[in-house]
This record gives sequence, structure tokens and C-alpha cells, in this order.
Amino acid sequence: MGHAGLQAEQLDVMYSWGHFYLLLNQPAIEPPGEAVSNTELFRRLSSAMGLKRAQLYLNDWELVEEFIDWDSDTMRGITLDYLKEHGWARLWVGGSPDIRAPHSEGNFLTPSGKCEFVATGAKRGNHVGLVLRSGYEYFQDGAPIDPVPDYIPPVESPDTNPRLAAKYPLNIVSGKAHAFLNTQFANERLQQERQGAEQSIMIHPEDASARGISSGDCIEVFNDRGKFTGIADVTGDIRKGVLFACVGYWEKAVKSSSGINAVTDDRHSDMGRAGTYCDVLVEAARVA
Repeated sequence: MGHAGLQAEQLDVMYSWGHFYLLLNQPAIEPPGEAVSNTELFRRLSSAMGLKRAQLYLNDWELVEEFIDWDSDTMRGITLDYLKEHGWARLWVGGSPDIRAPHSEGNFLTPSGKCEFVATGAKRGNHVGLVLRSGYEYFQDGAPIDPVPDYIPPVESPDTNPRLAAKYPLNIVSGKAHAFLNTQFANERLQQERQGAEQSIMIHPEDASARGISSGDCIEVFNDRGKFTGIADVTGDIRKGVLFACVGYWEKAVKSSSGINAVTDDRHSDMGRAGTYCDVLVEAARVA
């Protein structure tokens, strides 16, 4: 049993990641071979596990009907039949794209309805928005947070931990790859050609010179938690004292058989309990 990897095979409704349109994606082709969609895979797993909850066996059209709040004010005038006919619809958010000013008279989505400098929702504020965490509840405790924005220094820095910084003077920042979707597609040749077949690590020329590193060298990044290797990219596009390596490479594609998370900590941030992937001190060295 495989997983359908083409959007052309999927029935799906796409919500906004920065625009005001709802999009209906209807399948153009059937999944090839033994491939199935995520939803069909979940239905089969539910059956194999003997699960009884009715929602687990809804077909894709039933899922669309069930899990969209068609009575929401932002869905005014939008029906499933309309989406089937037109493919997309602009959500009712007030005003045309040229003149929209949703907060000209307040109406902020805060408990007070005002733009708040002291957050009245801070008493139960420690959570990440439902959409952004895909409904995942773990670590979402809603604990109180400081109602006034404040600066909290990093845990691993020369100012907060000079002893650690003396041993590991470089901070490493990890970001998304342009050609991968997290670790998805990192095994595809075309995407590897776009991103680079091997993990690269950006390093400032002064940091590289101090360590005898040149562009193209294999370097090792390490701290007390672990290590990983990559190809040095000596560039002024990165700040002095900072390394950058994107996430996504499979361990078998890295000489050290380990990725960037080998050096990151497992602690969570103070707000939302997110990962602290960019608060990491390391050292780098050229390897044969």
C-alpha cells in the first residue's frame, strides 16, 4: 500500500495561508497502482484496528461537508455546490481587496475587541493557533503568559552562558529548504539537484578563515549533544558568529549519518511550547 503523492489525485479544500480565498481541489486522476490518499489510508488503518468511531469512515466528500463550518459568517454565500462549479470563492471578510480596512473601527479578535498593548487573553494565552498546529493538543496547556511583550534572552549565548560559549562560540540557525517539504522529497533526484545533493552549511568568511575552512570543504558541526557534517559554503550572506543549515536531508544523505537535530536541544520555548531550534551553540571544524 502506497501513499498518493500527487495533488492531482486528492479531493481537498485548501484554506488560506495569507489570502482570502477558499479553494476546492477535485481529483483529476485516480491514484496509480496501489497508492492511496491519506484519508483512505486512515480509513483502512481504522478498519484493521477495529476502531468504531463513525468519523473515521467518512468518505472524502463527507469529510468536506462535515468539517467546514458552512454557517460561519466568513462563508456567507459559499456552498459546496458553488465550489464544485467555480473551484474557488473569496471569503466574506468585508470590503473589496482595494479598500479593505477591517480594523478601521476596531473589531479586533481580542477579548476586549481592541488593539491591546496589555493582552487580556494572557491568562490562558500559552497556545498555538488551532490551524497552525493541525489540531494537535500536546503541550497546549493554556498557561498564563506575561500580558506585556518583553524580551527574553536566548538560553545559549555568550551573555547567558559564557562558559558554554567559550567552548562552542557559534550559533547555528536551521531553516526550511527551498526544494524539500520538511523531509519530504529529499530523496527525489530532481529536488536534490535544485537544493543540492548534500547538506550545505553557510559560514562567514572570518569564522571560516579562523578554522582553516574553505568553500567546498566537508566540515563537522558539533556540541555536547551530537554532531553532523555538511559542505561548507563560505559567504558574507551569513552574519559572523552564525552558521546556517537547512532541515530536511535524510540521514543516509549525510556523511555523518545524522542531521542538524543532532545538535539541537529538546527543550521547548516559553510560548506555545515550540521547539528551540535556533537557540543552539556549536563549534565547527574541517574534516578529511
